Amino acid sequence: MSSHGNGTAMTADDRLKQAFEVLTKRNRSRALSLKDAGTVIRAAGYSPTNGELKKIIDIKFGTMYAHQLFDLATIQDICTGLKKRSEKEVHDSLRCFDYERNGFISAQELKYFLSTRSEKLSEEEIDEMLRDMDIDEQGMLSIEQALSVLFVGDYTE
Repeated sequence: MSSHGNGTAMTADDRLKQAFEVLTKRNRSRALSLKDAGTVIRAAGYSPTNGELKKIIDIKFGTMYAHQLFDLATIQDICTGLKKRSEKEVHDSLRCFDYERNGFISAQELKYFLSTRSEKLSEEEIDEMLRDMDIDEQGMLSIEQALSVLFVGDYTE
């Protein structure tokens, strides 16, 4: 479960705000594109595919809205009623690649995991995520670090 620095659990709304802040800062404080809004939503623990996300937006806001920019309030509205994926489910999936049961997986295995799950990420998106991770000289990284990137925050089992 992710937590704030003070040990209290982060809510999905906290994760949503944190991911939104990171991406809007990168985007020079402008509202986000549909692609970035999807990234924020997934980082908060929700798991819609791009098609499901577009359908939700079409129903809630109309078909032309998918071509607009998204502020935090709109993204929060989109998340209402979405199914969340469990951090434990993702953790358990990543542990399948932890052959030595030491809490580490190879960057290549994480890349495979991210490219084959239900919401497939592009090679460019995966490489961007991997650049932000602390990968050792043998190409290994901690499962907790991978989860903190996937779930935007600190992960504890």
